[in-house]
Amino acid sequence: MKRLLQALLALAVVAVAGAAVLFWSGIGTQTLYTQIDNTRCVEIAPDAGMTHEYTLPAVDAEGSAEQITFRTERVLREGAYLKLTVAPLRGVTAWEEVQPDTLPQAAREKLSK
Repeated sequence: MKRLLQALLALAVVAVAGAAVLFWSGIGTQTLYTQIDNTRCVEIAPDAGMTHEYTLPAVDAEGSAEQITFRTERVLREGAYLKLTVAPLRGVTAWEEVQPDTLPQAAREKLSK
């Protein structure tokens, strides 16, 4: 019984350490692209300086689409294209405005529809 408890404790420690590494290391981070549509922005109660939340369609470089939700400290420019950095457990960790001609072709085609 004592060995079973030790094994379970060791497994729990390894799982927590693995989750911490995944959470902070950027392993599995992907880049997605989206276009700002301010009709899909809601004002939220301030949380860590963030006051607005967007839920928008986003696509990767190959054109695979998904819904993404992220928070900002302000309303963003209508129609702007964003490059999003998305981590597995944390969601959107960074975004930057980009010009349409810098988007991968598949992403540009999906977002322009």
